[in-house]
Amino acid sequence: MNHQDRISRSDSLFALHRRQPMMLGVFATNGTGSGGIHTVPSSYEVSWDHSLAIARLADEIGFELFMPVSRWRGFGGESNFAGDTYETLTYMAAIAAVTTRLMTIATIHLPMVHPVFAAKAVATIDHVSRGRSGINMVMGWYRQEMGMFGLAPHQIDERYSYATEWLEIVRALWRSYEPFDHDGAFFKLENLVSGPKPVQAAPPIVSAATSADGIAFAARHADLTFARSDDRDRLREHSRKMRELAADAGNKDVGVASLSLVVCRETEAEAKRYHQHLRDHADLVATRNLALSSGMNIDALPQDKQQTILRDMALSAGADALVGTPEQIAERIAGFHDAGIDALFLGFHDYLAELPFFAERVLPLLEERGLRGQRANRERAALSPAV
Repeated sequence: MNHQDRISRSDSLFALHRRQPMMLGVFATNGTGSGGIHTVPSSYEVSWDHSLAIARLADEIGFELFMPVSRWRGFGGESNFAGDTYETLTYMAAIAAVTTRLMTIATIHLPMVHPVFAAKAVATIDHVSRGRSGINMVMGWYRQEMGMFGLAPHQIDERYSYATEWLEIVRALWRSYEPFDHDGAFFKLENLVSGPKPVQAAPPIVSAATSADGIAFAARHADLTFARSDDRDRLREHSRKMRELAADAGNKDVGVASLSLVVCRETEAEAKRYHQHLRDHADLVATRNLALSSGMNIDALPQDKQQTILRDMALSAGADALVGTPEQIAERIAGFHDAGIDALFLGFHDYLAELPFFAERVLPLLEERGLRGQRANRERAALSPAV
């Protein structure tokens, strides 16, 4: 593929999707516990047929984003949250082959995947998808998981230096048609070359950003950056700061994404009852293991406060749970947009039952508010839960 055949950043499908006032996506449908860390049964399962059904459904109703979680071991408890998880590059190549408009963004643990390998793998997905691949960059914090690879988490002050160099190599491989050497702090590589090039000149980059170093990295390099909070004022301030820093770094088109669990029912009372049912059946053992592994000193808190925090983590992991009627869910999503959020990844307890209801009842309300482009309602009404 030569320079002329590649899709420029401005002409890419991702650029078209970015024109939506609020992009929508699904996250983590490749592992156990996608809709939360609890023991309430649903049709959701880790199987290719189920992933295929969710991906096709999200594609048909007009979602823009599809992104898996990268996990290599679970967190124990009755649910063993994340214990069964499909590997992301293989998974996204398969998803890319059966969808037509979703951005198929592969989550990659940078320390576990060499940049030369990642460059070729993502270019392959970009060809399978005809220009819909991307990378969600994560550094890794789960010590037991990284120990399986003979690795330890990078020191905090090294993480984004490593990420910057890793991404520099990947982008150079996507860009360069001549062999080159790389002599850096973390990689010393000779005679680098990679082909074919991605269909896109610049597959999009997603990066979470909470620390000062993470925010600075995302401001310079990310196309989408995660911000998770149920405090609208804090979210608004984070979005403002991110865009200000990104503009100073020459990355004026950066978008801000967030994540929410959706419990949408005909009545508010019904939605709240079901959300409480999920909270009541939270797997506190798995959630506590997750909290401890991520560095949270949960045991230092009073017992009653521990319970509340763990149940909050089990259901929304620090993000905002959207609970209520279709009208209330649309109102809450509008609140995200007002706080500077450009993309919202949605989780459901039972995707195949709840996504069609969301499409039929919530998406038209978002269209009326100008948060989504118009799509034929009859197409959505024709959707029904897959069994």
